Amino acid sequence: MSDQELNSKADLIANYLSGNASDAEVQTLETWVLASPEHKKEFIAAKKAWMLSGMTQNSTRIDVAKNWKDTAAQLFEDKPVIDIQRRGKRLRWMGIAAAIALVLSIAVWLLLDLGKERVLEFAAASTVRTLDLPDGSQVTLNQASSLTYDGTSAAGNRIVTLEGDAFFEVRRDEIRPFLINTKGLAIEVLGTSFYVDAREEEPEIQVIVESGLVEVRSDSTPLRLAANERAVFEKATKNLAKDENTDANYLSIKTNALDFEDSSLEEVAFALNRHFNVQINLSIEDLENCRVTATYENKSLAAILAIIETTLGIQSVREGDNITLSGTSCR
Repeated sequence: MSDQELNSKADLIANYLSGNASDAEVQTLETWVLASPEHKKEFIAAKKAWMLSGMTQNSTRIDVAKNWKDTAAQLFEDKPVIDIQRRGKRLRWMGIAAAIALVLSIAVWLLLDLGKERVLEFAAASTVRTLDLPDGSQVTLNQASSLTYDGTSAAGNRIVTLEGDAFFEVRRDEIRPFLINTKGLAIEVLGTSFYVDAREEEPEIQVIVESGLVEVRSDSTPLRLAANERAVFEKATKNLAKDENTDANYLSIKTNALDFEDSSLEEVAFALNRHFNVQINLSIEDLENCRVTATYENKSLAAILAIIETTLGIQSVREGDNITLSGTSCR
């Protein structure tokens, strides 16, 4: 790598650690980190050196004396720590140089001893993200969701923790199972594709299998799911059951398409809530005739709501992420 490339990468890491990186820069950096174990080690070393140097996101001034004493105390517990503020200007600047040199030395040391760092964290704010994990698996992470990945657990498993919802395409590995932990449910596969909806605001956790076999566990007896089957875990009762999947839109975060065939307005609202991370409330006196048959590909929420309003003869009012569909009945 050339000096120019090194400087560019250093600037990108600095922007990320200081909280000033754009979405594009974050994506670029994460792609680079996941490209090889060496890149991952280099990034973790930079992150640790940044934290040790006191250059956190909310820090505007570095207290060199305090950082030096805190760091030295951790590294040299049995040796006295010199207070660099009591030895005059010359000694003070020598202390500053020593602190900086120490941070740089720690960074080099970290590059040589990073086997214990295993965790990668991902989050999606307002857009869907596609993640390529180090084991070769791919995850489509819905907006307002997060994923923590540990591919080198002591047991040799590939372990992730999911908050929100995501579609998984797991690379097959019969030696190392792929484990997904959610609040209340554990999912284990060897290699398959499936969707997990573990949104906190929903009363249920759903697992829908596209291909392969998936094992779902709670406190009750484990369930094994095949393609086109669904597991539903009721959070309140802790009940876990399976049935045939009837949700035609569980892949919408991956395909960006929504398909409704004589669907009730409740079903439409659920799919739109999940896809666009909103909360649609229905205030319609007679819902019996509120049925939707339509396919929406690559359309915005505003466009879909406008079509539904015109088609069904109802109105919508939006305040932030809360939307109310109202009317006497649907035509």
